[in-house]
Amino acid sequence: MKIIRLATFLDFGGVERRLEIISHICDEHEWVFCAINKGGTAEDYIRKQGKRVVCFRLSYKIPSILTLYKLYKFYKKEKPDVVHTSGAEANFHGVLAAKLAGVPVVVSEEIGIPSQGRMAKRIFSFIYALSDYVVGNSEPVIKYLQKENGVTSKKTVRIPNPMLFKPVSLRIENEDDVFRIVSVSRLEPVKNLESVLRVVAQLISEGFTIQYTIVGDGSHISELKALASSLGLEEKVVFAGYQNNPLPYLQAADLYVLTSFTEGFSNSLAEAMYSGTPSLSTKVGAAEEIISDSKNGWLVQPDDDSDLKQKIKTIIGIGKEERNQIGQIGKQTITENYSLEKHAGLLMQVYQK
Repeated sequence: MKIIRLATFLDFGGVERRLEIISHICDEHEWVFCAINKGGTAEDYIRKQGKRVVCFRLSYKIPSILTLYKLYKFYKKEKPDVVHTSGAEANFHGVLAAKLAGVPVVVSEEIGIPSQGRMAKRIFSFIYALSDYVVGNSEPVIKYLQKENGVTSKKTVRIPNPMLFKPVSLRIENEDDVFRIVSVSRLEPVKNLESVLRVVAQLISEGFTIQYTIVGDGSHISELKALASSLGLEEKVVFAGYQNNPLPYLQAADLYVLTSFTEGFSNSLAEAMYSGTPSLSTKVGAAEEIISDSKNGWLVQPDDDSDLKQKIKTIIGIGKEERNQIGQIGKQTITENYSLEKHAGLLMQVYQK
């Protein structure tokens, strides 16, 4: 069976990280990873796993007739058994081209909770109607697809993101009294890292000794640096930039924090929990499916500085030993439920129907 996975980019980001992990699947099938536009970090990574990669460097703006035509010609030439698209632009162009080319199984995938206007909802309702199956990585995404895009329950399939369980060294135990917080994230408005900065400033003003490290890059970096400066946090906040391996930052932290307004399935949350780092998330996307509050991590309301502040104060107060125990329970949650093998098995149930 030949399987084509199509994304908008193969550079860096949540979709790209998922495809990097999937590229580790070793089976009898032929996997081809494609990007409508540019490649980059993920492209290089996937090639190193011995998989074929094609980056078309075409326009991804909806609609692009040229992109549709090029994908159609590619599918006709390759004759794949399955085309699986991920993300809005890839779903739009990839599904239409695949149906025109007569691909036997066409799977589209919504990667999060989208912000769709009335026209976009109509367009993607049509795209999903053409798809044989529509994948969502969490129950909130599935519910959105069914309610807002009219996708039937028979067609929607929940497949959580996979994790690659590499050996993890022991966590770094800091001897000083600094409480270290880390976020690993794209620096975009939807991630709401401003909330963490404001709360850190408030906690410091109350006498807590805190260092906050932000690992990642994105369009919102200038605004975040400006806010950190205005709050007087220049010496308390580290902007570490994009890191191909964020594990050392996670293992040096006392707490990982995710404060997104919306999410589908957060790869960085799953990776933080797998590292054994005690983790806190807003109640968005799959977080409520993964975390049982105060048992294997912590949950707070989205866009609520007061709730976030109080929860972090509680976490600091319970002490290092209990925090680390909760972190280890979180790691067990991830290893038992989000393996690549389990993910691949769910994919094959869809691809072979």
